[in-house]
Amino acid sequence: MRQITIKDLYSFEWFVDPALSPDGSQYALTRSYCYEETKEYRAQVYLAPTIPGGVPRQITNGTRDTTPRWSPDGSKLAFVSNRAGGNQIWLLNMAGGEATQLTFMRNGAGNPVWSPDGTKIAFSARMHRDDELDKMYKPITQKEREDAAKYKREHALIVDNLHYRTDGAGFFDNYYAHIWVLQLSDGKITRLTEGNWQHGGFSWAPCSSKLVFSAARANKPDGTTAEANLWIAPASGGELHQLTLGDQSCMAPSWSPDGKNIAYLSSLKEPEWGDLGGNITRIWLIPAAGGETKCITAQADHGFNERMYTDMSRDAGSSTALTWFPCGSKILATSNRYGGIYLHSIGIDGKVEQLSSGERHVFGWSLHPNGKEVLVGWSDPLKVGEFSLLKLEDKSEELLYSSNTWLKDVHLSETSSYWCKGDEGLDLQCWVMKPIGWQEGKKYPLLHIIHGGPANMYGFTFNHTFQLMAASGYYVFYTNPRGGLGYGQKFQQGVILKYGEGDYRDLMLALDHAIATDPGIDADRLGVTGISYGGFMTNWIVGHTDRYKAAITEASISNWVSFFGCSDIGYSFCDSQHGANPLTDYDEMLKRSPITYVKNVVTPLLISHNEEDYRCPIEQGEQLFVALKKLGQTVRLVRFPHSSHSLPGSGNPALREDRLKHFMDWFNTYIDIKKEDYKV
Repeated sequence: MRQITIKDLYSFEWFVDPALSPDGSQYALTRSYCYEETKEYRAQVYLAPTIPGGVPRQITNGTRDTTPRWSPDGSKLAFVSNRAGGNQIWLLNMAGGEATQLTFMRNGAGNPVWSPDGTKIAFSARMHRDDELDKMYKPITQKEREDAAKYKREHALIVDNLHYRTDGAGFFDNYYAHIWVLQLSDGKITRLTEGNWQHGGFSWAPCSSKLVFSAARANKPDGTTAEANLWIAPASGGELHQLTLGDQSCMAPSWSPDGKNIAYLSSLKEPEWGDLGGNITRIWLIPAAGGETKCITAQADHGFNERMYTDMSRDAGSSTALTWFPCGSKILATSNRYGGIYLHSIGIDGKVEQLSSGERHVFGWSLHPNGKEVLVGWSDPLKVGEFSLLKLEDKSEELLYSSNTWLKDVHLSETSSYWCKGDEGLDLQCWVMKPIGWQEGKKYPLLHIIHGGPANMYGFTFNHTFQLMAASGYYVFYTNPRGGLGYGQKFQQGVILKYGEGDYRDLMLALDHAIATDPGIDADRLGVTGISYGGFMTNWIVGHTDRYKAAITEASISNWVSFFGCSDIGYSFCDSQHGANPLTDYDEMLKRSPITYVKNVVTPLLISHNEEDYRCPIEQGEQLFVALKKLGQTVRLVRFPHSSHSLPGSGNPALREDRLKHFMDWFNTYIDIKKEDYKV
C-alpha cells in the first residue's frame, strides 16, 4: 500500500454521462482523463454491457469525443468530437464502420438531441451577430480565423449590455448560442432561433414537429438580462411562441411523453424575500398548450438538480436534468439531501419519493425505456466512479462496473460524518478525515476546508485534495454552514443579508466541537482554506481571529464594492445576497468586505487567484495582497495564467498540479508539519 500523491491526478479516469441503449442491453458513456504527456484533457466514448462485471470498451479514437446520444431505435450513436478541428457532431453506425461527420458549422456544434422519430437531430451552435446565415454551414477557414484575430487586436469590443461575459466562456464577443435542426435524410440544417440572445436547454415534443427551449430574449431597462422564459419553436423553422410569461427564470425544460405537459426547473420566490437569493430550485409544470404554471415540489423542502463540490473533473458531459417516466405521470431527477445527492421520482400530483440511498453522490443516470430500472453513476468518499443498475420495484441495486480500481492499493482516509450545533442551535452536518498513519495518543494538525457558493455543499463524495491532505499528516475537517444546499430553504437563506455573521459563528462552533471531541487534534496547529465564497470566509476569518497558524484563500472575494463592478455576476449578486450594492448602500458593502478588517490579519496568508477568473476577478486577490504587504504581514500571491474560476476541478492539469504543490508547501511551512508525516 502507498500514499496518494499529487501526481495521481494523472491516474484518475472519469466515466461520465451514461446513456442506456433503447433496449437496455448496454450503455454508452464518456471516459475523460488528464493526459500527462501534453498536460491536457482527453476523452473518448465507451460502451459497456449492463451485466455485473461488464467492462467498458473504447469505440471512438478522437482526442476529445463526448456526449454520446442513442438514436431512438438504437442503431446509431451521435456524439461530439473535435477530430476535424472545432467541435462538430458525428454519427457512428452501431453495426460497424467509421464515424461520419454530420455538421460542418462555422463556429462548431454541440449538445445533439435526437427527435423521437429518429429523423432529425437538434443541436446548438454559436453565431456572430454579423455572420451571414449561408456562411454558417461551412467551417471557418484559416484565413478567416486569422482575419478575425487581427480584427480583435485592432478594434475595440463594444459593450452595451451588463451580461457581456461569463466565467469559463469569456467574452461573448457578439456571439450568440442558437438552436438548429439537422434533417438526416438530406443533411439540410434549419436555424430555429435568431436575434442577439443566448438560447439553450431544448427538448423535443413527442410528435417530433416542435421543440421547447429556454432563453432570456429581452433586457431590463438597467441593462441586466431579463428572466429566461420557455419558448416553442417549429422544427421546420418559423415563428416562436412564448410559453411562460412570469418573472421566474425557467431552465432545463423537458416535454412529457404524452405531449401534454412541459416540466422545468425554477426557483420559487418567497413573497417576504422578493428578489433576494437563497431560494431552492424546484420542479414546475406548464401545459404544453399554454396555461397556468404549477410547482409540483412545493411541499418538498429540498432543491432539485443541484450540485456538490468535488475536484474530480466531470466536464465531459452531464446527465439530463429532468427525465420523464414512460407513463408521463412522474419525473426522475436528483436532489441534494444531508450531504448526499439522490435520485427521486416526482409525480405530477406532487408526490416525491427517494429512489436511491446510501451515503453517496449520484452524478449521472439514465432511465431504462421500460421505466423500471435506472442506470446510476455514483461516488462516495472512497470511490470515484461506480455504475449500478437500480431496480425501482424494490429499490435494490446491482453493481455493474467500478472504475479507478487502482485506489485499492492506496492508503485512503475514511470519512466520518456527524452532527453538531452551530449558532442559535442550528444543526450542522460535519465530516472529519483522520491523517493517514493516525495513532492514538498522538497530536496532529488540522485543515479546515470551506466550500464555495454559498449555495453549494460538501458531502459524501471523493476529493483528491482532501485525501492528499490526509496523506500529508493532517486531519481534514469540513462542514456545511448556513447558506449551503441540502438542508432546506430556511437553512439556505440563513446567510442572506448576514454574510460574516451566523455563517462565521457556525464554522467556529463546528471547529470547537471537533477539537473538543477528538483528543488527536492539535488545537495549536490549525489551517484554514476555502474557494470563492469559501475564500471570502477565509478572508473574513483571518480578519476576525488569530487561531489559525496558516491560511490559503482561493479565487476569493475581498471587497464587495469593487466586486459589484468587475464580476460577471456582481451587479446582481450583491443585490440578491446583501439587499444592497455600492450605489444604494456603500457603507454596508464595506462593512461586509474582508478588506475592511485587513489591519487585524496576522495569519500567514497565501492568496491563490486565477488570471481569467471573471466570477471573482483577480483584482480581489491583488488588493488584499497589496494591503497585507504594505502592512508588513506574511503574505504571498500566486497567479495562475489562462485559468477561470473552475481551475481546481477542471482547469489545466499542469496548473492543477502546481496549485496542489503550492498549497501543501504553504501549510507545511507555517503549521510546522512533522517531516516524518509528510508523505506527498
